[in-house]
Formats: sequence, structure tokens, C-alpha cells
Amino acid sequence: MNNEEQPLHIKEEEGDTIEIWLTKEKTPAAYERKKYELIHKSGMTEQEAEEHIAHIPIVLEVFYSVDQGLFGVKSEAIASCKIYNPYSGEEIPNDNLI
Repeated sequence: MNNEEQPLHIKEEEGDTIEIWLTKEKTPAAYERKKYELIHKSGMTEQEAEEHIAHIPIVLEVFYSVDQGLFGVKSEAIASCKIYNPYSGEEIPNDNLI
């Protein structure tokens, strides 16, 4: 089986999601970048940013590309922009885009 037999296609009724919880211990690089974003781009204090990260997970849509691998895309992006397969560089048809 290859990608031509099981092509990726984003549809509203499909999609597997996972929640990612960033922590200083397990995901230090991503944690610091998210905290920076919240402080410098959203205007939160350091304490507010840390509370936000502790209580609100990042939701990812996960996709499996046959013969290539698994990848995730932040759920918010699915409805607002084109998504590309990181392995092949091909755009994934997306029924959620208006």
C-alpha cells in the first residue's frame, strides 16, 4: 500500500486529535518558546503565561502518511490555512477551508 492507495484528505468528520501538555521538565524548548510567545506576543505576564500553559493543552490533529510516517498539525491551523505533508511537500486537500 502506498500514498496513492490511501491519500491524505482533511475532512470535518475525520481526524484524530491528541492533547500536548508542555512542561519545563518534559518539553523545555517548546515550553520556553510558548511562554515567550504568550509574554511577548499576547501581552501576558510571566505568571499568567505559566498558568495558561499549565491549564490549556495544545491540540494537534495527527496524520499518518503511508510509507512515510506520523505528523501533527495544530488544530487551529486546519480550518484556516493550507496544510502540507512534511514528508512529500504535497498539499493535503482540505474540506475545512472556505
